[in-house]
Amino acid sequence: MKKLFLIFLSIMFLVACNNQIVQKEHFDDGSVKSEKTFEKSGGEEKLVKEVVYHPNGQKYMEGNYKDNLREGYWASWFDDGTLWSEGEFKAGESHGKRKVFHSNGALYYEGTFDMGKRVGIWTFYDEKGVKTKEIDYNKAPEMKE
Repeated sequence: MKKLFLIFLSIMFLVACNNQIVQKEHFDDGSVKSEKTFEKSGGEEKLVKEVVYHPNGQKYMEGNYKDNLREGYWASWFDDGTLWSEGEFKAGESHGKRKVFHSNGALYYEGTFDMGKRVGIWTFYDEKGVKTKEIDYNKAPEMKE
């Protein structure tokens, strides 16, 4: 019965006064796993924002949507609340600056995307902040990290 109740909670919708609906999904213990915000417009519901949480309640990821695609600033955090990554999206593609951090908060790498493709110089660092390598994606083939 408890499991059925938790399933019910995971599909619960909360209606706000400003034509927004927040859909919450829950972990088995009842804590919030994710919140998706939809806007009602012209009889349609469009996803406009998503927040995902770690099991310990810390925020894991947050960002906005436009036309049901990632848009604008997105960020992710480690389960202790330390920033893990941040970057921009356009029409669902990584676009603009991207920074990723080690769990100790030190910068791991930074670079730029152009509609999902790495461009320009990307710089990589170790956990002490020492630069370990640099790749110019305008000259080198796309590499997997």
